[in-house]
Amino acid sequence: MEPWLVVTRFVHYGASLVLFGLALFPLYSHGLVASRSAGSRAAALSLPVSLLVLISGILWFIGVATSMTEAEMSWETAGLMLTETSFGAVSLLRLGAAITAIGILTWLLRGSPRKLGLPLVAICAVLLGSLAGVGHTQIEDGQAWAVHILSDALHLLGAGAWLGGLVGLLGLIVTSLYGEMATDRRACEAALNFSTMGYIAVATLVASGLINSWFLVSSVTNLITTSYGRLLLLKLVLFAVMVGLAGFNRFFVVPALLHSTATGPVLRRLLINVAAEQSLGFAIVLIVSLLGIIEPATTS
Repeated sequence: MEPWLVVTRFVHYGASLVLFGLALFPLYSHGLVASRSAGSRAAALSLPVSLLVLISGILWFIGVATSMTEAEMSWETAGLMLTETSFGAVSLLRLGAAITAIGILTWLLRGSPRKLGLPLVAICAVLLGSLAGVGHTQIEDGQAWAVHILSDALHLLGAGAWLGGLVGLLGLIVTSLYGEMATDRRACEAALNFSTMGYIAVATLVASGLINSWFLVSSVTNLITTSYGRLLLLKLVLFAVMVGLAGFNRFFVVPALLHSTATGPVLRRLLINVAAEQSLGFAIVLIVSLLGIIEPATTS
């Protein structure tokens, strides 16, 4: 069951992260003139992602329910999980949030006012941040529990803003290169604004990551001598490479894009770098999926 749960967690976490980032992307990446088309493009990308969140969330719930109760899935088992466990309560909240997000995205694609963009971000933030309510955050109680929950939620939101924003930026670059060439300038502007947002995302990830590590690792020795710690070290290495690649884009590729008269070659370079950055991000999500089923270093 564990490998199946890892895959389900990976898909669900990845889709939830991307959905939040895509919902947020139009709010910071474009000017007022381009924001309507940017919102429509992001909504078109987000709808299938939101369906993936819903389906993978249901499959994850079924997997956890059967493994915890050691019984075949039934309405009785589902009812027991939903009413008697914190995982069930969070799953029920997230089910409602996912259905609401799908409804808002469908409405947006039918040409509804852009004022639905902010409610969509709020719903997607709840959908992503509520993942902090399950897993290793439950090993504490009282004030420590509250701090760990808040820190983990901020960590998830920072990761979602970055990872989902990369998907939005990647889509815009592809459109600029192989679709509407008039979007070249929008891609330049979006890349610059994404880099600015990235500062906030990275700062949030570093600060919340240190707090989470204190709860789950607590010492350098545990970081080296436990399976959890070694996986976390691998995650940190990939994160450092990802930050380095993002810095290269911000200080070298994006300025070249802004000052270039022939944007095609520079956009292709940015496309490759963003795709590499995105791949590293998903590799980190896979590691997080593994960490979720491994005993934390502090309790090993």
